[in-house]
Amino acid sequence: MRLLEHVLLLLLGVLVMGMVWFLVNHTVSQAWMYGAAGVIGALLLIIFGVQQKIDSQLLAILDQTNFASSDEFDSLYERSPVAYVTIDVSGKIISFNPAAVRLFKVTADTMGLVNFYQRILPTEEIDQSVLESKISAGLTINDLEVLMQSATGKEVWVTMSVYTHREKSQRLVSLIDITEKKTIDTAKSEFVALATHQLRTPIAAIRWNVELLQKNMKETVTEDQSRYLVKVERNVMRMINLINDFLSVSKLEMGTFSTNAEVVDVSEFFDSIVDEFTEKITEKNLELIKNEDSSAFQIKIDSRLLHIIVSNLTSNAVKYINPNGKLTLKYRLQSERLQIMVADDGIGIPEAEVGKLFTKFYRASNAQAHQTEGTGLGLYVVKQSVEKLGGKISVETKENAGTKFLVDIPVTVITDVAL
Repeated sequence: MRLLEHVLLLLLGVLVMGMVWFLVNHTVSQAWMYGAAGVIGALLLIIFGVQQKIDSQLLAILDQTNFASSDEFDSLYERSPVAYVTIDVSGKIISFNPAAVRLFKVTADTMGLVNFYQRILPTEEIDQSVLESKISAGLTINDLEVLMQSATGKEVWVTMSVYTHREKSQRLVSLIDITEKKTIDTAKSEFVALATHQLRTPIAAIRWNVELLQKNMKETVTEDQSRYLVKVERNVMRMINLINDFLSVSKLEMGTFSTNAEVVDVSEFFDSIVDEFTEKITEKNLELIKNEDSSAFQIKIDSRLLHIIVSNLTSNAVKYINPNGKLTLKYRLQSERLQIMVADDGIGIPEAEVGKLFTKFYRASNAQAHQTEGTGLGLYVVKQSVEKLGGKISVETKENAGTKFLVDIPVTVITDVAL
């Protein structure tokens, strides 16, 4: 319709301009001049009338469309099994659907009596003031796990998403109840923690007896016996590492991993990490690239979590580097943040799989084809540990060209001395 309007206006405009040009360039009688002016005025009125008519019709069509869309939205809003509430920037509940009433165990009359923000319970992962600021600023929030409280005092875990609504001052909030899922996940984590804790004692006994056998048979051991003992010891160490990974995951997921900040000499810490992997580095003839400067500093941080992060990343790098490759292990202090880089020129990660890299039990397809042992827990534990310290981790990778992990963690600097 707009195209038709533009065509008609163009034709009428050309006609008016043509008449004006004719009057300017030709001598005509006064009567003819008055007549032409009248025609031009009539044409201009027609142009204005056509435009007004088309605009009014378009507005009517738009209003009908908006009404239909609004009616359809309201119908979905009311009938959806997902809880929806509409709030203003202060958290006042403006509207809600029946699913929201059921979720919060209230009646329709009492639903709006409590500010929405007051229903959100604080957790280690959620800073309530920051969350409120994001909602007030109109930022989109997708699938954020939040702990809320119903009218009966029951705690309810939900996946929250927030969007700007019809009015700029309103927010549409969707809430999906995941309480049962969280309960099951917690039960699984508790079982894993209990089972792995109980396994530590017999595994430690096996390791101790292997060491005794090696010591007592030192003079008489045969070549086959020595080979068998090495295999037993290697698999015992694999079990110990696996148990430690499971325990770390369980504690981090259940929130029972209590952080204990202590003073750490960063240079000595990274030297100890290199010592852990010296044998493998030598075995694969890897080129180790470390910090080029001689700066030394101390920070206050949970050394166990820092060790989990750096040790796991270094272990992965060493594991997936081809012989004679390069391993890079660097760190630097940037203001009050410790930045760590662990990089290799190994097998890399397929681009399509990068998004799954930090999920539990996931191993990249080329890593599995590499026939290297692994549980798929290492990077998951690393990410959990980084986030526990309030930091962030990112990855840059290309298949068959290597992988680079970048970790950024807030720290308390104790000393910063150049040697």
